[in-house]
Amino acid sequence: MVLINKETGTVIASEVFVANRFWPKFWGLQFKKSIPADFAFIILDCRSIHTCFMRFNLDAVFVDRRFKVLKVYRNLKPFSMTPLVKDAYAVIELKHGRLDIEPGDSLGLINDTPAVYL
Repeated sequence: MVLINKETGTVIASEVFVANRFWPKFWGLQFKKSIPADFAFIILDCRSIHTCFMRFNLDAVFVDRRFKVLKVYRNLKPFSMTPLVKDAYAVIELKHGRLDIEPGDSLGLINDTPAVYL
């Protein structure tokens, strides 16, 4: 599965993992040493995140059910927390610095390869 910005046609991530159950959402990216530049971790039914026990900075993109970008947090440092994002359906966690995404952009998933559901 590939994550794209429909506004620009840019491929944001070519490796997409979707967390839709309790334990994958709970563990998330905690304790990982790093993530690849083309990696996206999508947490469904999520309106806020923390970066406790993470070892790297990340960018977080909160989207509604249509994957319209509501809020973007750049360069979140370990042991920080975002406020609740009203109307958010999911958050997309990406390696810091990979964003050319702005609020109002529409994102999309292309099913060229199966997504991994954790």
